[in-house]
Amino acid sequence: MSNKYNVIVDMDDAAYTQPATIESDGLEFQDFSTSTGMNKSQAPPPTLLPESSTSTNNNRGVGKPIWSVEYYATFFDVDTSQVIERCLKSMYPVGDFAADTLQNQPDLYGPFWIATSVVFSVFVCSSLAGSLAAYIAGQSHVYDFTLLSFAVFVVYMYAFLCPALIWASTKYFGCQPSLLDIINYYGYSLTIWIPVSLLCIIPYDYARWAFVDAKTSRIILLAILFAHTIFTLVLKIAFYSYDYTSATQPKSGASN
Repeated sequence: MSNKYNVIVDMDDAAYTQPATIESDGLEFQDFSTSTGMNKSQAPPPTLLPESSTSTNNNRGVGKPIWSVEYYATFFDVDTSQVIERCLKSMYPVGDFAADTLQNQPDLYGPFWIATSVVFSVFVCSSLAGSLAAYIAGQSHVYDFTLLSFAVFVVYMYAFLCPALIWASTKYFGCQPSLLDIINYYGYSLTIWIPVSLLCIIPYDYARWAFVDAKTSRIILLAILFAHTIFTLVLKIAFYSYDYTSATQPKSGASN
């Protein structure tokens, strides 16, 4: 009996001393697992995400070679609503165009396709105006497709070469302009020439001169004023000048 009693006492002592050992070691499993789960499920601060996206937009093309397609693809990443808004704001400029409209994110999509649209509209509308003037005069009209290549030369030189020259000249005098901003100024400003080309179909020469007159009263720099004037004269003389005389009109010097 004494041996069985001693065995029972030993088992009770072992069962009793185990919780004491756990408490002395500080192993509280429930509290430890709860704190670990909170650390794992804790989300990062939400302010980090907008900062990363903003820095991505401001550093477009960074880290990509300038001769790669990926470098220039970032400047064509605009949607239709942005392009339409910039076209409308260019015809009625209010405020800072670079900060308010471009939002310091210039693109190349708008200037390229607007210049292309101007080339198409100038050539088509001038051809229609010439055929209409010939029809009124009772003569036949021959379409001159060399004007298309000339329109490509004039419009693209004005849209991209003039900004490059202005950027280089201001760079020479110590200014730090953005070449893309200047290209956007010139590219989106060509939007007005699309409706002007349609209005120049009107078969009245004084109306054509009135519509083709460049709105340059707000431009201060003489070089920009000169460029606008030359561009206007080239469009008027090369595309909207016709010398058709009516078939019923008597020739000068004819005998009575």
